[in-house]
Amino acid sequence: MGCYSVPAYQKPMSKIASWVVPMAYVPKERLEYIAEAVETKLVFKENLPYYKDFMLLVMSKDLRGLAERLKVYANADTVTLIPIQEFVNLATNEEQFGKTTLKLNLLDESAYKEIGKIYNLLDRDVRTTIATPTQWLVYHPRAKMLTRLCWVVSIEGEAIIRPYGMRGLLLEVEKVEVEDVENPSLKILKKHGVIKQRVNDYWRRLVAMEEGLEELEELQGLVQYTKESKEEEETKEEGVEVGEVE
Repeated sequence: MGCYSVPAYQKPMSKIASWVVPMAYVPKERLEYIAEAVETKLVFKENLPYYKDFMLLVMSKDLRGLAERLKVYANADTVTLIPIQEFVNLATNEEQFGKTTLKLNLLDESAYKEIGKIYNLLDRDVRTTIATPTQWLVYHPRAKMLTRLCWVVSIEGEAIIRPYGMRGLLLEVEKVEVEDVENPSLKILKKHGVIKQRVNDYWRRLVAMEEGLEELEELQGLVQYTKESKEEEETKEEGVEVGEVE
């Protein structure tokens, strides 16, 4: 099985508008990676490039010498085009976490509130594994368009929240506005970058609170178990004493 070229990514506070990160999705791993030798686009329409042959290269190693970060190097001679809908079905396994109505404006300071709606749709064991919002994919079925949330200005209407591989989300939306990347306004890009960073930070805070709550519940469970065990031991001891007296 090969890999797909997917919409490129850009960190929220990137200082140069042209600095984008090419990305590829590997179905076998159910993960996306930084990529080389793939078609780099912010928005794909109709079809996605699919590379029948690629390699996973080591970008960095940990202290033990084991691969820590990998990247895709695609064989450009093996590329073909696949309908976006087919890719969406594959990457999401045609599953969904739920539906919600969004009025998300990523040029507005209140954008994080809409992100909270999506967070609340997810199961607790899923929330802490999901990547930050600007990495999510956004799919508009009627326009047959696929992009990434970091390039979106606004989303309105009903949205289906789907899993994207192992660590991402794909938002299937009714209406989406994408940045004018051909003629970018530096002022808007700077404001947009600040708000997108706040959205990511808000998601991280929600996850941190979730993890803290899980630790607290584990601690409470341990305390309760210890208390019950102690009471059980005391009951047994009392039973022995009564038996001896009789």
